Amino acid sequence: MTLEQLAKKYASDKYEHGYMPFYEQHLPKNPKRILEIGVKEGKSLAMWSEYFPEAEVHGLDLFSEIPMSEVGDYLTKTFNVYFLPKIHLHRGNQCDWLILEELRKYDFDVIIDDGSHNARDQMMTFFGLFNGKHYFIEDLHCNLDNFYSQGLPQEYSAQYFFSDIAVANDNTLYSNDIVFDDIEITDPRKIVCIKNYSTIKMLNAAQSDPVN
Repeated sequence: MTLEQLAKKYASDKYEHGYMPFYEQHLPKNPKRILEIGVKEGKSLAMWSEYFPEAEVHGLDLFSEIPMSEVGDYLTKTFNVYFLPKIHLHRGNQCDWLILEELRKYDFDVIIDDGSHNARDQMMTFFGLFNGKHYFIEDLHCNLDNFYSQGLPQEYSAQYFFSDIAVANDNTLYSNDIVFDDIEITDPRKIVCIKNYSTIKMLNAAQSDPVN
């Protein structure tokens, strides 16, 4: 099954947001370890596990909204004994340096930040975990909302920070099949993929609604 089909199968909101074509394009072929920050019900963990059956899939969450035991029950009902040992849940705050230090030891091939969507958290987590491999940050458009920026000036938000890197290092912003030479501040940029220190690609979504 394609990643888009799996997103529909497991009812992941990444399908609704239109992220699947972007992931299909930029994900590595055979990652050994994947970390997703922000687990909720565990639907996307299930999606990644089936799409990459040989990979370890890790999820980090506070588990304050949905208890870890409920997520574990969902995954147990979803998968057989072959998959379950490959799924690992971690409880903690994405900005806790002790948590980040522990997670760095796994040297993840893919890291996906779908956590708090807070601009400060996104940057702190990136600098704490980025290892030069595939790093995705979702819902950067939330930085436009005061709730997620929490007083951080827009020009210092995660959305602006990664846009500046794109201009400095790659001078190219990808949106579907369109290439933008210049990046406008008001563009509703939603998801970014940093593959290494000199390459950055972003999805420019059509909608600007900052609601996740």
